[in-house]
Amino acid sequence: MSTFDWSAATTALHNFGGDPTTLYIEKTGLPFYDALRLYGAIDLYIGLREDVTIEDTGIRWKVTGRRRPKFMDGRDVAFLNRIKEQFGGRKNLNSDEYCKKMYSYLVNVKSFSDEKPFPADKAFVKLDSTLQAGIRGISAANYETLQTGQTSKKECKAMIPLSEGLLAFVGKKRTENISRIYFLPVFEGRIDLSKVVSPLRMRGSPNVLCTQALMLLALKTSLFAEGYQDRLTSVVYNTDFGSRNAFNFSGIIKIDSTAIGKMRSPDLVSHAYQTFARLVSSAWSQGKTNDLTSAAMGMAYWLMQPVSKHLYSMITAQERLYKGKGAKSTLFYVQNKNHTNHVKEIFEMTYGNWNGDHESVRKLARAVASGISWARGRDEHGKWLEDKEQRKNWYNEVTMLRSAPSAKTFRERVMILIEQGHREHGQIGTAHRDEDFDPEALFSSIGTNRSEFEKFRDLFRMYLVQESTYKKVEDKATTDTDK
Repeated sequence: MSTFDWSAATTALHNFGGDPTTLYIEKTGLPFYDALRLYGAIDLYIGLREDVTIEDTGIRWKVTGRRRPKFMDGRDVAFLNRIKEQFGGRKNLNSDEYCKKMYSYLVNVKSFSDEKPFPADKAFVKLDSTLQAGIRGISAANYETLQTGQTSKKECKAMIPLSEGLLAFVGKKRTENISRIYFLPVFEGRIDLSKVVSPLRMRGSPNVLCTQALMLLALKTSLFAEGYQDRLTSVVYNTDFGSRNAFNFSGIIKIDSTAIGKMRSPDLVSHAYQTFARLVSSAWSQGKTNDLTSAAMGMAYWLMQPVSKHLYSMITAQERLYKGKGAKSTLFYVQNKNHTNHVKEIFEMTYGNWNGDHESVRKLARAVASGISWARGRDEHGKWLEDKEQRKNWYNEVTMLRSAPSAKTFRERVMILIEQGHREHGQIGTAHRDEDFDPEALFSSIGTNRSEFEKFRDLFRMYLVQESTYKKVEDKATTDTDK
């Protein structure tokens, strides 16, 4: 029976899994183009493996991993030969020699002195919309090259260094595009790139902003399954619209600047994706706009930039959804116990330093929801109206509260609704219905100036939508808030 010699283990296991390798990929300033080059370099010299670590140092990417020469050697030469074939052979370019120099440049952080420029055509076409054919550089010197649609002249084409183009070409082949808007995630930290480096293939919408928001929600939802949601730092994008009726462009979305990046709960991300996807689908029925289009845009603006003015529009969008499609269509709908804190989480994405009392505001909103239901939800004979009519009356009252010019007017309208509801149902506004709000905490939450009041009103409106749709988790029965 053979035994393992542990004293020689270090020597025997040296470079097990491959040779430690560090690549440095210089940035050009074009985010999408740079991401293609990043993934192209990894694919050529390390491979899409689970032990790849990416670090953004500002002017360059630093990538560490283990390289198996037996599997990786010759890949760069094969790709370079494919590029040469498309550009007419280029027999004066020795592929083996060139690739050795390029690899040395990537691992030693040195300037590549033997650079060769190629036009952004053939193998290098559509690497980035910024590099598309058009007026650039010396092309503006002649009238002939200034003519609209002129792209055949050499001066009208961008020139790409071969080493950059090779890496971008490989990255593009790994992440082949099949959509009009092409998204590519960028990660930092240790990542298994075989699972995540792929463009998101989705139907999208006629609006670019809505498509971007949908893509980020879909991406973050999927990343929670792999545990990589905190390693996503940005998403780069490129467009491929018809040049006759649209302008093509590329860019970058920093995740931390969006509401989606601030979402920490997988339940909220998933719920937001489903809600927004349904809204977008309804807002562009058969490619045409309708009365829900502005609601979709309002929600998209907040998802991409969660500032106060966009939060106001997003809440209005949820109110309109409640009116038109009912409770389950809204972002604030409480489907299970994991959804009960969504309002607080969403509010803190915009107003992170608010010092008011959430529970008192929620109970006030619940009391107002009950008041609206009992005072405005029945006819003169006490018979409950149809659900659509009730939602219409609810929205009319919400509009009045939303447009209150001052805190005093707002308080008066709120108390009238609670009083009228209490007249119809004696338990409205009491502890029996979880509506016993604390007046002192509420006055403190409303604040003493316009800015503080508007923050409070935004939170109240969010809780009002939630409490108008709330169902008890314990017994799944609808509370008397609705009837």
